[in-house]
Amino acid sequence: MASHLDAHRIQHPVRSPRRGIRALAVVAAAALAVGVAACTPTPAPEGSSGPVEIPGTPVGRQTQWVLDEINSAAVADEGEFEHRFDPEMFEEVPVADLRAIFGQMQTARPWTPTSYEGTETQARVRIESSAAAYDMSVSVADDGRMDGLFFGMPQPDRTPATSWDELREQLDAAPYDVSLQVSDGVGDPEILIGDAASAPIGSVVKLYVLGAVVDAVAAGSLTWESPLTIDAEVRSLPTGELQDLPDGSTVSVLEAAQKMIGISDNTATDILIRAVGRDAVAAALADMGQADPGVNAPFATTREFFWVGWGDPVLRARWTDADIPGREAILAAVPAGVPEAESLDWTVAAWQAGVDWFATPDDIARAHFALQERATTEAGEPVRGILSANPGIEFGDEWTYVAFKGGSSVGVLAGSWYLERDGAEPLVLTLLARSGDPEALADPTITFGFVEDAAALLAAE
Repeated sequence: MASHLDAHRIQHPVRSPRRGIRALAVVAAAALAVGVAACTPTPAPEGSSGPVEIPGTPVGRQTQWVLDEINSAAVADEGEFEHRFDPEMFEEVPVADLRAIFGQMQTARPWTPTSYEGTETQARVRIESSAAAYDMSVSVADDGRMDGLFFGMPQPDRTPATSWDELREQLDAAPYDVSLQVSDGVGDPEILIGDAASAPIGSVVKLYVLGAVVDAVAAGSLTWESPLTIDAEVRSLPTGELQDLPDGSTVSVLEAAQKMIGISDNTATDILIRAVGRDAVAAALADMGQADPGVNAPFATTREFFWVGWGDPVLRARWTDADIPGREAILAAVPAGVPEAESLDWTVAAWQAGVDWFATPDDIARAHFALQERATTEAGEPVRGILSANPGIEFGDEWTYVAFKGGSSVGVLAGSWYLERDGAEPLVLTLLARSGDPEALADPTITFGFVEDAAALLAAE
């Protein structure tokens, strides 16, 4: 969401941030003010390197604008900020507050970029002045405007793991609980670091919604061209775009599915859940191989989880110990419409109260293979394109096809990749991380670096 379910403070139950995660959206916009205004600056390290060049990519151009602004004597006017930033950013950080943050940064100018890494749409830059140092993360939307900006405490440089033993040591030392698994979908995993227990998965659950949609198309109750109507019942918080459309607007099933997976659109997810029915999604959980589908019963929409997880502490407290009928009653008590994002308590790791969707690494691997099997059918023809539109992170040329779905929430970061390469069987690589500390996983760039290392090790085998 710009909220917490993936893109802004959840891919939203789901959030989106990083060295390649567009839909686990790159932003922790709400934490931006904390990162700059409330934290004690970290002194610039001794012997810092000189300035680096900022590339002329879409995200590079916006990064350079931010650098120019925080090195200026005066803050640009509101119109310039509105031109540079996606409107969703201002739902969490009003323009006036964002300008104030830039003003605070200007008091420590000049700022020098000393390291840079990024793709076309996401970048991480170390910026240093004589008074402080920050890691600045920037992401841009399809139209080139910034949909994520985060100033955080500098993270220690992480040396890429060159062996599975090194990777295991790095994951074991991580300041959160994390598991990484490589599976061929049959039998025991090829690689397992950490445990294989059930964990919160955020928007990764949208794989099951996609499976239910394919099943509905196969049954003839939907087509990919069927129109779906947006209204208050399905409108959710970001991440996404469809929440901004007025009531009565329509999108096709295909467009909703593409946005649900590609940008982790929460409203697209809820409109598809309504189209197929909750029971159909619950059935897909079992049919796609989840060993304990009851852990996600009753199946909640993203809008409902925003309310239960962060909007109403009474509902959240009731949810923790409730049985399935009790949770059904809680969902029935969820207020109409969407909560105001600024009123939600994003300091709560709601997954600890059971507010999230849960699965094991094996469950997720089986889900990916089940979707690829559906993709071989007439009804599932669009599936491979839907899943591969956003690979999440950069993979080497050895991988000929990459399907991805990630998810994030407060204290939750999850990622799953179905990988194909010539001369080898397909694999599913899954990373599940969680913490009771909302800030522990605020920047997924480093965490997903473990996945890049694992993919490189696999490619070298």
